[in-house]
Amino acid sequence: MQVKIVIGTVAFMLTMIVFGYAALREPARMEVYQQAEVARKIEKGADLYYNNCSTCHGEQGRAEVCLDGDDEQIPCAGVALNTPELLCGEPSRKLQEMRWTGTRYQYINATIMTGRPHNGMPVWGAEYGGPLEPYQVDYLTEFVLNWETFEMCSEPTPTPIPWPASVADLPEGDPVAGETHYNLTYGCAACHGDLNEPGSNRVGPWAGDFREVGATRIEGYTTADYQYESILHPSAYIAPNCPSGPCAGPPSAMPANFGQRMTPQDMADVMAYLLGTTTFEGNQTITYP
Repeated sequence: MQVKIVIGTVAFMLTMIVFGYAALREPARMEVYQQAEVARKIEKGADLYYNNCSTCHGEQGRAEVCLDGDDEQIPCAGVALNTPELLCGEPSRKLQEMRWTGTRYQYINATIMTGRPHNGMPVWGAEYGGPLEPYQVDYLTEFVLNWETFEMCSEPTPTPIPWPASVADLPEGDPVAGETHYNLTYGCAACHGDLNEPGSNRVGPWAGDFREVGATRIEGYTTADYQYESILHPSAYIAPNCPSGPCAGPPSAMPANFGQRMTPQDMADVMAYLLGTTTFEGNQTITYP
């Protein structure tokens, strides 16, 4: 009897040791499992992104190079997603500016689900009439968040570009280069349309009549003043009419980071293409940022 008691006690102690070890290992095991699950979501999200989103937001989510079904470059109609403004910090700088009170995951997920009709982004969530199930939107969300890197979020704030306070101090513009920048480099045509085709604008006001209507938008502004400020500070003035009705905002649907992405020469080139002049008259002081 005593031998059985000893054997039972030893067996019980060994069992408790095994269970104790397993319990200690459980958090690490669950973390590995969760990481593997997120990795699977990211992989599936990548397929969904490149099949549905890359033609607007770019191959790498930077809205720099967008390709159609024939691998021909087209204007990027969507905003850049692979940026520290969206991905770094909780909340990130973009979410702070929007006064979003949720997480980055919730913001990106909700944006994909419901779309941004006034920006030209379609609804994707099935419960709102789109083609993707909630789990697929989850995959896409995890894929976008996957672009966050330590290196990205550790980079110092870029040195501001020294934008002149007067549009008259921009360099001389090149309308030929401006046409390329308007149509491809910065994707302006995706929202504002072909300058030679009224009604070709999909999101923002048509750019073909900017040289005529620009001087009438804000009292005291020249056409060049208005155009310069509109690119650097899109929310300073919201144009009255967009294809879907009154233009939404503020904030404007137009990306607010062209002052970080463009150079003064690129700005002058785009304006030369839009306004039909290589030099610009201004009487307003416009500062950036």
